[in-house]
Parts: sequence; structure tokens; C-alpha cells
Amino acid sequence: MDGHTEPELLLRNGRVRVMDDERTEAESLLLRGSRIAAVGATMEVEQAATDPETVELDGRTVLPGFNDAHTHVFSVGIELIETDLSGADTRDEALKLLAANADDTPPGEWVLGFSYDESTWPEGERAYLTRSDLDAISTEHPIAATRVDGHTVSLNSMGLDTVAFSNHDDVVRSDGEPTGRVVEDAAWEAKAASYPEPDRAAEALLAATERYHELGVTSVQTMSGLTAVRDQGSIDMEALFETWRQDELELRVTYYVRADQVESLVDLELPHGFGDDRLRIGGIKAFSDGAIGSQTANLYGEFADDPGNSGTMVNDAATLREWYARAVRANQQAVTHSIGGAGIDIVVDQYAAVIEEFDLEDHRFRIEHLELATDEVLERIADLGIVASMQPNFLQWSTEGGLYESRLGTETLPRNNRFA
Repeated sequence: MDGHTEPELLLRNGRVRVMDDERTEAESLLLRGSRIAAVGATMEVEQAATDPETVELDGRTVLPGFNDAHTHVFSVGIELIETDLSGADTRDEALKLLAANADDTPPGEWVLGFSYDESTWPEGERAYLTRSDLDAISTEHPIAATRVDGHTVSLNSMGLDTVAFSNHDDVVRSDGEPTGRVVEDAAWEAKAASYPEPDRAAEALLAATERYHELGVTSVQTMSGLTAVRDQGSIDMEALFETWRQDELELRVTYYVRADQVESLVDLELPHGFGDDRLRIGGIKAFSDGAIGSQTANLYGEFADDPGNSGTMVNDAATLREWYARAVRANQQAVTHSIGGAGIDIVVDQYAAVIEEFDLEDHRFRIEHLELATDEVLERIADLGIVASMQPNFLQWSTEGGLYESRLGTETLPRNNRFA
């Protein structure tokens, strides 16, 4: 085996799961560069090696790296380098974490917090963070606290004044005055206005990569629904491309662009999978509706804890259908965030129309989350070959007495996340 110049790593005397149809379990594994050079009995694998670095497994198990089929890489990273509110057990604790961030931030700069979940706080505190909550922290910084589902952002007065909202219907009001809570389009605009500069985005990418590696994740499909786009272009794409150009991207990233940017893919004639083994285009990401936690998922019926509110469609049926058709023309996969039953039905109708229009067979259309699907639409999804991309982490809100029961009521609750 002389002549090999790539570094070798020998993992010896363990339980190597090959993941073939026979579920083979080998003793040792030899890596050469980024490729598996040999797998099998220890003696055979050692004979294939030249001068490897050796790790004694002592019976430990080796698995292929995991793939996260739906994530937001930069959201994961920004949460790690800014204020992580996910562990705050009370409203006061969340506000103290934001206050500590404000103390370390120069006046006029954004104070950011992520993943607060008011549904886990004690009874009497389970309400969205408000403008007055955040004004009590600072009136000299714009403050943005994003809810765990990403569809609600809470802002202080300076934050509200800083963001140029195009859809004022998504700025929640009480008695005519903004509460500080903004949803959907207004939430995306708040995120864009407060999004870190490219150097911080690169730092977020590194932090996210380290976190994925801790969990055994080596490849991701990152959805651009939370992407910030400014005049100079997509900030996270700048960070991704620069890291890739420097040969420092240590994740395999499949990137889904915003659906309203599909014409860019058409103009450049970039097909699905364009790129290399580190960074490639997966397709387009669309939204049909919002989220259960933010009371914006498009339901049949109304929210049990907000009578008269059936949620909202972020994009209408005609817009979705046109995006899907353009994706087909560009040879791109289409994936769509859809949670409420009414929203899911609209997405399936538009997918079905495009499948018929183009006589598609291997389309690989996906629905992300698919939380409140009816029996009838599940049968249609199976018949049409639509991929159900669902996430078990949503089950944390499905427990008895939990958030989904209060949002949906006891009759609708059993229909959520049907894969469980």
C-alpha cells in the first residue's frame, strides 16, 4: 500500500456498524483522508494501513455521522454566541439573562436573546415577553427576544422604532398600541434588522459546527427561512461561502434558498445538488403558515386559547403553486413549512397540481413539520409520494396539560405529530 500521502486513522477493536442491509458489525475501520479505506476484522484492516494514527476503541461503537434533515445552522450558532433563553425556567430569569447581555453591550447596539419558551414558565407567567418587560431592561438598546418557534419576536420600544415594518398587521397591538410582539413577516423583518454582521455570522457558523459535532452530526440540511438578507445579499451565504473558500467548512451543508429567490436559480441554471461534498444547493424553502406556539398555524377551527383566531397563511395558494412550478423548471426540490391542517391541505393541493401539470414522478416534494394532518391528507401525501419531514422535538409540547393542549384543545390534540 505504498504511495499513500493522505493521513490515515485506524479505529481498532470496537463495534463498527456498517449500516448495510445485513446490518454487518465489524471490528475495525480505516479512514484515509475523507474516505473509508477498509472495514472488517482487525487483522485485515491493519494490513490495509500504511502508517496510521490509531485509536483503541475497547469495544465502543462506531456509527456513521448523523444527518440533520431540517435545521437552521445560523440560528443554532447565533443562539450559542448571543443570549440563550431556552434554559430560563421563569420570566424573571429570562429578563435577567437579557439584562446581563445589555450590561455588556454598547448603547445603540442590538441586545439579542433566543428561544424563550413561556409555556414552560410557572402558572401566571405564561405570556409572551412584552415591550414593557424589555423597556425595563434598557431604553438605550434595541432589544429582540425570539420565541423558541422563531415565529414570534418580542421587541422593546427602541427595537420597534428601529425596524421598518412592511406588514403592520403582523405587529400585535392592544388598545391600538404595539405590545412589543411581532409575528411572521414582521418577525422576519425584525430578525433581518438585528442580524449580526458577516464576521459574527462566521463566528455563529463555527459555534454551530462545534455543537453539531458534539451530537455526532456531520451533515445538515439547513433551511433559509430565518435568513437575513440586506442590500449586500445574504449574510449567512456570505459566511458559508467564505468558510468554504478557505477550506474550513467542517460540515456537509445542503442549503435551501428562500422560495422567493427561485428565479436566481433559474437565471443561473443551477440544478438541485449543485456544489460539492461540503456545500451544495438542495432546493427552495417555502412557508404556508406559522406555528402553534405563536398562534399563527393555519387551523381548521380556532385556537382554544384565542377564540376567533384560526391562524394565518403566510403565502397564498397561487404564490405557492407558482414557486413550485418554477422550482420544477429549475430542476430544484421544493420543501414547504406547513403545520396547521388547513395550511397542509393547501400545500398538498398545490403540489398535486404541479405534479399533474409536469407529469412528475420523482419530484421529492417535501412538507416540513406536518403537525396537524388529517387522515384524508395523509393518504393523499402517500399516494402522491410527498416526503413527510417531521421532527420529534415537537413532542415536548404535546404532553397532557402542555402548550399544545392549551392551544388546540383536547379534541384536536390527538391529531398532532402523527408519526409518534
